[in-house]
Amino acid sequence: MKPWIWLRVAAGLQALGAVLHTIATTNPPSRGQAEETVFAAMQAFHFQIMGANRSHWDFYRGYELSITVVFAVLAVLIWQLSNLSRTEPRQAAPLVVTVLVAQILLGTIGWAYFFAGPGGMSILIAVCLAAAVFALRRSDQPALATGRAAKAG
Repeated sequence: MKPWIWLRVAAGLQALGAVLHTIATTNPPSRGQAEETVFAAMQAFHFQIMGANRSHWDFYRGYELSITVVFAVLAVLIWQLSNLSRTEPRQAAPLVVTVLVAQILLGTIGWAYFFAGPGGMSILIAVCLAAAVFALRRSDQPALATGRAAKAG
């Protein structure tokens, strides 16, 4: 399969992950009494940090929203890389590798600290990105051979 197709699939999965993450954070499952007590304590305890009055809940909610932004930006970036991979595969390859490493790290964090959903989605995206990297390397082989032949001549 062409590298740009793998990248479009990865972008679609990343966009789906952003949507699902947003839904999950805005519509959490019902909480039991113990969880309500923890969340109430997170919201009640305020502290000063760098001139601002914040709670642990502010940080918790802020990180939830930050991850939604990161996922959405990654989806757009991967889509843009799919376009670049069609015209400039050599320039796209290191950028795709960078996003692949980030996705592997996100997957590791997802499995270690959350649950199968985030970890599994990151693995699917990473597989698509890895396939795109290999396809980019294969599609670049004729260009590399031509470049070597031109230098030798």
